[in-house]
Amino acid sequence: MSSKKAEARERIKAMREEQARQEKRRERMMRYGVAVAIVAAVAIIAVAVAASRGGSDGPVAVPDAVGSGNGQVIEGDGGGILVGDASAPVTIDYWMDFLCPHCAEFETANSSAIQQLVDSGQANIVYHPLDFTGNVYSRRANNAFACASQEGQAVEFKSAAFAAAGTQWSTSSLVDLGEQAGIGGDYEGCVRDDDFEDWAAAVPNTARDNEITGTPTVFVNGELLDSTQWTPEGINAAVATVAAGGSLATPPADGSTTPPATPPAAETPDPSATQ
Repeated sequence: MSSKKAEARERIKAMREEQARQEKRRERMMRYGVAVAIVAAVAIIAVAVAASRGGSDGPVAVPDAVGSGNGQVIEGDGGGILVGDASAPVTIDYWMDFLCPHCAEFETANSSAIQQLVDSGQANIVYHPLDFTGNVYSRRANNAFACASQEGQAVEFKSAAFAAAGTQWSTSSLVDLGEQAGIGGDYEGCVRDDDFEDWAAAVPNTARDNEITGTPTVFVNGELLDSTQWTPEGINAAVATVAAGGSLATPPADGSTTPPATPPAAETPDPSATQ
């Protein structure tokens, strides 16, 4: 009996040792499986983020209307949105911020005169939207501006956005603005998906490259338009001068000057702005 008991104890011991080995194997496999699952999840998230943003190293989605006309030649991803005939003899480059109060004043005073120049073919205009004043809110509006331009309604968006000056733009409020302005097509989806977010981030970099330090800043065929000429009369005179081959730096032969409006001070970039 003692021999049988000893054999039984040995069998039980062997079974326990085997169970312990199996338990250790299960534990190792479980840990390995969890680690693999974590790595896979991280990879999936990384791929999803890259796909949603087009990839940090991939091509930037640029609005179809980006162009340079006969004004400043802006290369790369940060070009402005061209409105009007690209072959017009004069290009107005307008650096602005949808939350800049002085840009809103410029819009109120001069948008009609500029649109008349564009409609008549005397000039085109390139809008360069910045985020100097409104930071992330401006950048959202700039993406929405690009979305509107895809539907051929950049001017409608610009007018509506400046009419709502001071709004801290959210995605929902920009969708509502587009609806109020009658912007259809894929505008809403484009705004919600931030289709042109990377382009909106690239335009301020282009501003630095061109030494743009405030908004509004206006050029006519690459020549800086002095703030004393930020009037319909001044802009029309500047366009006529450069169209005739003259320079804005050369005063009129009769010594006359354009009566200035009270010039708005340029906005300076906020150091905390999201770049």
